[in-house]
Amino acid sequence: MNMKSILSHAPASPVTRLLILLACLTGTSIVSSAGAQNRQTVVSIEGESFHVNGLPTYDGRTWTTSDGDEHSIEGLLMNARLVQGVFDDLNLETRGQWAYPDTRRWDPDRNTNEFARALAGWREHGLIGFTVNLQGGCPYGYCRSQPWENSAFAPDGSLRGAYMERLARILDRADELGMIAILGYFYFGQDERLEDEVAVVRAVENATEWVLEHGYRNVIVEINNECNIAYDHAILRCDRVDELIERVQSIERDGHSLLVSTSLGGGSVPPANVVAASDYVLLHGNGVRDPERIVEMIRSVRSMDAYAPMPIVVNEDDQPWRVEEQGWGEHGNNFVVAVKQGASWGYFDFRREDEATEYNLGHQSVPVNWQITSDRQRDFFELLAEVTGSPGTPDIDLEWGPDFGVVQVHVENADGARVDRVDLVINDAVVASTTGGSGRLEIGAMPWSEHWVRVRATYHRGDRAVVIESPAYKNPWWPYGGRGD
Repeated sequence: MNMKSILSHAPASPVTRLLILLACLTGTSIVSSAGAQNRQTVVSIEGESFHVNGLPTYDGRTWTTSDGDEHSIEGLLMNARLVQGVFDDLNLETRGQWAYPDTRRWDPDRNTNEFARALAGWREHGLIGFTVNLQGGCPYGYCRSQPWENSAFAPDGSLRGAYMERLARILDRADELGMIAILGYFYFGQDERLEDEVAVVRAVENATEWVLEHGYRNVIVEINNECNIAYDHAILRCDRVDELIERVQSIERDGHSLLVSTSLGGGSVPPANVVAASDYVLLHGNGVRDPERIVEMIRSVRSMDAYAPMPIVVNEDDQPWRVEEQGWGEHGNNFVVAVKQGASWGYFDFRREDEATEYNLGHQSVPVNWQITSDRQRDFFELLAEVTGSPGTPDIDLEWGPDFGVVQVHVENADGARVDRVDLVINDAVVASTTGGSGRLEIGAMPWSEHWVRVRATYHRGDRAVVIESPAYKNPWWPYGGRGD
């Protein structure tokens, strides 16, 4: 290949092009040390199915309902909207509102570390995919204005190193676990922080090149969340976002490029230009109270002239827990009807206005407790485990002992999981531990002060370490009795 051809196929970053040109002139090679890492998880698409390392996801799995109906889930990407994994707020005037209840300060590294620690527990329930965004999502679930600044992109489209370092922690762990990240680039309410359309294109190129240069093969891209909502930059709106989809697809490294799509608001079917450009189709179920509408959306996509066989993925839906008529049974909710139509489905959970102080609720509300710590989270993950034939995780909780300072821990094993270690955590610090055993354990002596308490258990599934935690509880003895959460 001659120099002109090399440059025509090179990533569009000027810096990258210059390095390639120098390499051609000097005869040297350029190898990214990050990209040279030995990655374990490679995602691909064949027809309507996702594959990992050459095999369809949930290989051979059929979900049989209690009435005897059988539904293949092979090739699906069961997922959850977990977009705040790299969240931060660069606006000093709003940053304080994200403080953790136990330490009373915000810590973006803690947020990412706890996300990465929770991944294996989600995987135990059969979750393979998750959406994480470089500009997050509304930290209150739904927002009209966003004065905070949460963006991995600087105004000129360059990458902010701290954000990308946190993202690497998540992607590294996901790669180890055989999980697929749906990486969202832009979110409305934050996209205007890029100074112009040139910066938007530059941000797309920089993020794509970063993923490829770091050797990640377990990442697929969502250009922006809901392109038919209020985006300031015209290129991020539905009628032009296909330009960015194609831009990502055109960037290659070692013969590899990223799979790309984008989403629309709840209940909307993407237009032909988006479907024609995409490698997979994204749908949202927010606001879809009648599950039959999910069926209509999926069938509508498949009937489009622009549609070639490709996976259909719902990656945002909060209706099963918000609409009483839906719930988490085998029938009659958006989750199960999507699966029965051969489409993947994604859970979206946040704290409602009357739940604002409930730290154990809401996987989108900051600060996030990333563990499975609420009834509705357990309902979703237990149904997911049933559908995917996965073992789930042991149940873990605590109760206050008969004497001051004693916490009794109860761990109920799941599918033969043997608990190796239990830690008592007070205000995010491990203060006491015990090894081995299961069932009821008495552990720890708590200080006489205001604090938050949780317990953490570690076990292994094969060579995979899994960490699970109880909900976090406020000290019931301070300033007087009564258990609170």
